[in-house]
Amino acid sequence: MINKTLKTCIIILVFQLYFFSSPNLYSSNSQDTLLLDPKIRHGKLPNGLTYYIKPINDSSSKIDIRLFVKAGSSVLDPDQYEIEHFLEHIAFKAGNNMNIGKANDLGFKLGEINGGTSFDFTGYYFKGIETKEKRDIAFQLIHDIIWDLDFKDSYIVSERSVLINELVVRGRFHSNSIINGLENSMLGRNPISKMNVIEHLNTFPNEALIRFYNDWYRPDLMAIVIVGDIKDLNGLEQEIMERFSKPKNVENPRSAKIDYSAYRNSPPQFIKKEHPYLLENSNNKTINLRLYFRQKEVHEEKGMEMIINEQQRELLFQMLEERLKILQKSYCTNYVAFPRSLFPTFTDMKIQFTIEGGSERDVIINTIKVVHQVYNDGFLEEEFQESIKRRLEELSKTDTSSAQYWSENIRNHFVFEKSLPPNKESLIINMFNNLTLDEFNQFTKGYLSSPFEDIDIIILAPKGNRIFSHSEDTFRDWIKEASNMPTVPYTKPKVPQDLIDSLTLVNLKERGVLKETQILPETTQYVLENGIKIVLNSFDQVLSEKTKHSNTLSFHGFTSKGVNYYTSKDYFSALYCIDIVKNSGVGGLDKFELDRFYEDNGFTGQIIPYIEYNESGIRGNINIKDLETALQLVYLHFKEPNKDELAFEDWKQKTNSSFNLYRLNEKDFESTVKSTLKDITYLPKGSAALEGVSLTDLNRSHAIYREIFGNAGDFTFIFTGNFPKDELLSLCRKYLGNLSREKSKKGTITEKSLKRYKLPKSISHDVYSTEFMEGVKVQLVYASKLNHKKFDWKDEIRFKLLRQLLKFSMSQKMRFHSDKGGIYTVSVGINPKKDRLFNEIFVRFSCSPEDVDRLILEAKEEINSFRNDEISTEKLEQFKHSLILDLENNYNERKVVSEKLYHFYKNDLPWYTLHDEKEFINSISRKDIKDAAKKLLQNKPFEFKMIPLPKL
Repeated sequence: MINKTLKTCIIILVFQLYFFSSPNLYSSNSQDTLLLDPKIRHGKLPNGLTYYIKPINDSSSKIDIRLFVKAGSSVLDPDQYEIEHFLEHIAFKAGNNMNIGKANDLGFKLGEINGGTSFDFTGYYFKGIETKEKRDIAFQLIHDIIWDLDFKDSYIVSERSVLINELVVRGRFHSNSIINGLENSMLGRNPISKMNVIEHLNTFPNEALIRFYNDWYRPDLMAIVIVGDIKDLNGLEQEIMERFSKPKNVENPRSAKIDYSAYRNSPPQFIKKEHPYLLENSNNKTINLRLYFRQKEVHEEKGMEMIINEQQRELLFQMLEERLKILQKSYCTNYVAFPRSLFPTFTDMKIQFTIEGGSERDVIINTIKVVHQVYNDGFLEEEFQESIKRRLEELSKTDTSSAQYWSENIRNHFVFEKSLPPNKESLIINMFNNLTLDEFNQFTKGYLSSPFEDIDIIILAPKGNRIFSHSEDTFRDWIKEASNMPTVPYTKPKVPQDLIDSLTLVNLKERGVLKETQILPETTQYVLENGIKIVLNSFDQVLSEKTKHSNTLSFHGFTSKGVNYYTSKDYFSALYCIDIVKNSGVGGLDKFELDRFYEDNGFTGQIIPYIEYNESGIRGNINIKDLETALQLVYLHFKEPNKDELAFEDWKQKTNSSFNLYRLNEKDFESTVKSTLKDITYLPKGSAALEGVSLTDLNRSHAIYREIFGNAGDFTFIFTGNFPKDELLSLCRKYLGNLSREKSKKGTITEKSLKRYKLPKSISHDVYSTEFMEGVKVQLVYASKLNHKKFDWKDEIRFKLLRQLLKFSMSQKMRFHSDKGGIYTVSVGINPKKDRLFNEIFVRFSCSPEDVDRLILEAKEEINSFRNDEISTEKLEQFKHSLILDLENNYNERKVVSEKLYHFYKNDLPWYTLHDEKEFINSISRKDIKDAAKKLLQNKPFEFKMIPLPKL
């Protein structure tokens, strides 16, 4: 039982008395005893199906519809591993009246219909519905899912490979997924993972699927949730009653309620497993370890008590994570540790570790000491108030008018029986404003009161790792040793008071403006005494508030000096110079001291230096209140980058660690593609980048950084957003105006040499994976010559529209209308860089080795068909309309405006308006798309495959 102070109990009591005494809190036909906002129309049909309707007056004319089934992986029988997920797939395909492929043909965009599964529920989602026709389609699909699915053998056979491909794409064979499976089995909410998942999914009997459907897809376990700009609430409710009241009789219905008492009352668990999906010579040495602090005595939380306790638990995890981070915030640490809650949140707290380098004993002991310290002494008033402030800031940013907010909260009300009172966020804010440190520390002590000897332990590590030499007793001895150590009073780390010392600040005088011009509307360019160019584009106040840009700005400073400026000997020293400085810090403050300064001063902006092939610079996104701090940071990045041997060793250690091996196969595959295409503008990733770490020299890297940022006259800074123009210009003159101006050295590669690029002939190229990989990765690249003189923004729009149409066409053909299956998703992309060497459109997917040749052939055939046949007028108009809506919605976003200004100043591209873009899009014809397709897809494609290393 979690202890509560008298004041907290009174708060709960007052809330409950208020809500339960409200006569209109529930709809008249609701039998639910949970708190529910009366602005939500809520009811239950005679067949048991629940519905929620929440109007949002956002003038969008759009609604979201969701179907929730209160059944997920936690109710699977032992022979039904992943069946709940498979059913979520097949349900979109097997309807007798409607399926997802047909729905897409009839007007739904890719991604507007989707689904997902969890432990406790399965969800089906229909987003952005703006017409009655689309609503009818969604309702028909839902109706079929509930009552009218046809489990044909052909549907099941074709979807098996699709689900396998999704598991591969989503990381089913990665460490986190494997240890999650061990956790779920320990808790008793999932069958034990199959040793051969692929074999199981290829061979499970149809009967297991149909049995799951018959057991759990019942109206009494389902809810339809509709949220959005609803014009006729009563009419919509009546339509739900008419469409979804059909009975569905189930003999001896099973309970979906999960009983966690068996886990809570079991002996402490100790589970260790060798990672089954690592190659023999893998570079991945990471240990994944989890400690579970079990709550043995648990009472069922209801109403506002559940909300209050859940919020306090989140605050506890946030504050405990901050304490644990302090241990990790020093150079050359080799682990990450953070607390997380389990669901139900009153069941367990877990601490997750990733460890490398054989330091598991010290890591566990230091972590338990922190938990023990918090249990004994609680938190300090200062850190408590800081955390409350951050929590309140997060809550203040919650968009309670969004469809997603209401859909998720209504889901929680139905599936997890969480109360949803009116003004929920305001009540939570009020709770935090009234919460005292004593109350919170008492709550913390109660929550962490489980004996340390009852901690559950799960370990996942590579085969042969030394951690397997430790017995369960050894781990428990470490925990016991730490818990018996005397606690030392917590002292908050020292926080820097200033970024720049007062003497330096006094000597920073505002420098003069040499030139002021206004070339573009709403935009003024200034040239300061040191040659730096300042471009200010201030948004209108009304427009800023409408686009959520009030009191915010973005900036982008850039120079044409990049990696290409340096010789091959210096290549990696140049490539990594930014990362090394990021890791070292600026102005004599290391990166950890800077983080503490940001946190203590409420600085939430982003200051991001970068380097590319033929460009370097610094980007920022900030609040106006942080304007001077941001410009001080820019000044320090230019003038005072740290050079630190320990930080350099830390950077090398972190860069070469197993933590960076995630997605190594993808990065190596991409590097192979770019190398074959002889794209010298591509910066190495994956193994090639890791190999460059040993070739990086600290002294030379620091010197290169100094060279790049040493000449302010090479830089142009663009500021966009809602800001006081005079104040910003004054600060720019003070900080940017005092940056150094040094003579630039001549680079090694010129633009002329880039224009001599010659596209190689198309080839087929197979490459082996670097790390373990299930399946085959495929990329088809259609490359064509780029005419630099004729290329303009209209080509950009044509190519973007072409990519979207081709993506839709290939997804329909290879996924949603396929009778053989094989792929979960297909990507179609273009290279959007203005300084690219060639036009490029690529098709990317993964699949099983058995399907790869067939799917490559299908992809080529579909591309040929797309190139030679004109798109339908209806489909073209649909995509043009969608593109215009995207432009209108994003046209005044800071990022969009900043990018247009950047290309105007950096790449000499002409300026164009929203009117110009809309007018051009509306003029695009079917022939224009066909001509663009012939231009981009005319050549034989490069065919790349990454295949798994052969098993020894």
